[in-house]
Amino acid sequence: MDKILKFLNHERYESIAVIIACLLLIWFWGCESKVQSISNPNALVTRDELNAEVDFYLANAEIRYKNLDRQDEFKKTLLEAALLYGQTGTINPFGLITTLAGILGVGATVDNIRKRKEIKRINGS
Repeated sequence: MDKILKFLNHERYESIAVIIACLLLIWFWGCESKVQSISNPNALVTRDELNAEVDFYLANAEIRYKNLDRQDEFKKTLLEAALLYGQTGTINPFGLITTLAGILGVGATVDNIRKRKEIKRINGS
């Protein structure tokens, strides 16, 4: 023990430099950088976790844009049917069937989404 203390005392600055270098290496290599989470600002996340959150939000936004496009297409179809009826006074049966099928499809989609949310809430997921 005395030999070690003598060596450390003799090579004091080199010993301190080696200890600091070892601590820095452990910190650089062993500790991942973290930032605040987008969804939960109280939690810290790594780069991979942040990428997963961003991908989730982008996918969610894409789904909502598609929903908006579907709604706009539905409104356009209804407007075209109403304009045709207003101009000619006749109803296009094929257009009417398409419009009714669109209304049924949108209603079924909304109902399915509502049911999935309720099932998730009940299961606690």
